[in-house]
Amino acid sequence: MLSVSRHPLRLLAAISIAILVWRLAVIHALGITLYVDEAQYWTWAQDLEWGYFSKPPGVALLIAASTALFGDGTLGVKALAMLCYIASAWLARGIALRLFDEETGFWSAIAILTLPMFAWLGLFVSTDALLTVGWLAALWLLLRALDSDTWLDWLLIGVVCGLGLLSKYMMIAWGVAALTWLICFEHERLRSPKPWIAALVALLILSPNLIWNVVNDFPTLRHTAEITVGKRAVGGPSALGEFLGAQWIAFGPILGSAGLVLLFGGRSLWHNTRYRLLLWFALPLWGVVSVQAWKSGANANWAAPAFAPAAIAVVAWLLQRRWRQVLAAGLALNLLLVSVIYHWPQLLALAGAESAKLDPYARARGWDDIGRQLQPLFAAHPGAVLVADNRTVMAHLLYELRAVEPPAASWDPTHSKADHYKMSTDLNAYRGRDLIFVTRESPPDFSRYGESSAHIAALKAPLPGGRSFDVQVYLVREFKGY
Repeated sequence: MLSVSRHPLRLLAAISIAILVWRLAVIHALGITLYVDEAQYWTWAQDLEWGYFSKPPGVALLIAASTALFGDGTLGVKALAMLCYIASAWLARGIALRLFDEETGFWSAIAILTLPMFAWLGLFVSTDALLTVGWLAALWLLLRALDSDTWLDWLLIGVVCGLGLLSKYMMIAWGVAALTWLICFEHERLRSPKPWIAALVALLILSPNLIWNVVNDFPTLRHTAEITVGKRAVGGPSALGEFLGAQWIAFGPILGSAGLVLLFGGRSLWHNTRYRLLLWFALPLWGVVSVQAWKSGANANWAAPAFAPAAIAVVAWLLQRRWRQVLAAGLALNLLLVSVIYHWPQLLALAGAESAKLDPYARARGWDDIGRQLQPLFAAHPGAVLVADNRTVMAHLLYELRAVEPPAASWDPTHSKADHYKMSTDLNAYRGRDLIFVTRESPPDFSRYGESSAHIAALKAPLPGGRSFDVQVYLVREFKGY
């Protein structure tokens, strides 16, 4: 059982392509558009800078490259991010091959391809795509550097870490893990300038983003601090339990349980350098995010990179103990869970239980319909400025109206600069212009802000189960400013 083909690379390539084609087909069959964060990242990609309100520029660069290659359609926006998770599986194989053997490398890659966490993230564009690739690439290079100690490997570690930081600041955790590993087990390496030069290279690559933050009053750093240390407490034991339960499901119930047995089943694990190193780049990250979950809540994907080295350790441990049936059952169950996740709307339809409340893809539905309904309104009022009162509406409409390309600005009379669009746009620049104001809430009193105003449309976007969400549209003549 679980024997590896005589041509494992060909087989892994075929499985990788099949997984990718399956995900592309799922997105097409779901009929969804972008989620709000994806739509926002797409708008960032139209105006490349060294930083943005909530993230470094990596995800915007990824989308810019993806759309340049594959177009601005939903699949074009997602394509390169989807490939990142395929690349992560191959990097996991490379790490396992250096630490163990070909069999472990092959099944580690399969585990990554079918892990529920990465299968879910593999449908979307997020900062986790590049972060996971960077995390694994840096770990693979570290293994090479510990063996060869060449300048090239250490410099490449610096480059990869710098690019990882440009994707998500969480890459700092990889650097901390690497430094503490060297201090605890390879302290003589720190007498060489190579690790320190690698750190300097990473900092130099990140420096344009740091400079951008200084020039723009630290929006990304302040936002990151707010959601990690300044968020109002909503955590506690229940939030921690919810987070840990989500991690267990996202790893897969069988493989997740095997991982717990691996951790608490014997002391010999920590005397094995290979397992210790893999878990060194997984457990601390889970620990940090668990503290965050206890303090103020945490999203399940915040520790996503930890899943990859942990999966390699679990696969290697099961194979070493000749528990191939457990590994096979774990992979099969994960594949079943992924199939349910991917085809959940169709399963609901077959059961006659279609409902927006039960549809995890509901938030990515309907905005394309709203965009089509808005296009005639902009055609009837040429030169009108698109205005929205929150990030969700603005991000979706900028993407859905990309063929129209209306001038746009966020409604922010208090100058709060509370999100990317409020920070980067100024409606006062459009004094004297007509506004098309789109909202899902009660509108403001326009009498102070324009010569006249009128409600010109009530748009509806259908959702599963016969429901819809409503969008109200107002025309404000000759904006006076605020």
